[in-house]
Amino acid sequence: MLSPGRSVEKTSEKQLTARGQLILAAAQKLFLKHGFDETSLQMIIADAGGSRRSIYHEFGNKQGLLMAVMQQQVAIQIDTIASINYELEPSDALKDVAVRFVQGMLSETLISLFRLVIQVVPKLPDLGELIYESGPLTGVTPLADYLTSLNKQGILAIDDCSYAAQMLIEMTKGRLHLKAVLVPNVKITEDEIVQHIDRAVDLFIKAYQA
Repeated sequence: MLSPGRSVEKTSEKQLTARGQLILAAAQKLFLKHGFDETSLQMIIADAGGSRRSIYHEFGNKQGLLMAVMQQQVAIQIDTIASINYELEPSDALKDVAVRFVQGMLSETLISLFRLVIQVVPKLPDLGELIYESGPLTGVTPLADYLTSLNKQGILAIDDCSYAAQMLIEMTKGRLHLKAVLVPNVKITEDEIVQHIDRAVDLFIKAYQA
């Protein structure tokens, strides 16, 4: 359960103050350096300035800060997916956006945050549910919209574009993301990313070709 008396807020739905941005940046840095449990609010305040009142006002509590850190990263990834180039051929458009999306997912920051959240969620299941709802469940929308447009043009024949978008995202990041999480000493190369995505997108288009 979350801390008594305070709930996790969806900070992405409101504009942070300049102080809030500093607090958020400090929280991310300290969470990644020391871990969630070992990072205190006082450590964050010492780094960013402000006060406990500032944190409570903008984020609710420390769990809310972690939620805000994840929402910020999720928003970047959603923006990447939303940048699909409708002018390209479908195969090229999907491969282009998938490469950029997977590069983001494999960044040191996101991999480290993923490991951190996996450690925290068993103790804070409500937080895990909120992160899931603000990430995977919303991130597919721009991709589903693009697939819907391909349906309308008669290029693909998909009965459930939202589900297909989820499957494509999982196909493109799949084993690469798992490898990055579990084998940190082995660097995934650009060629490996491109080759994996080429095969995944080709399989996807073949499966849904009209």
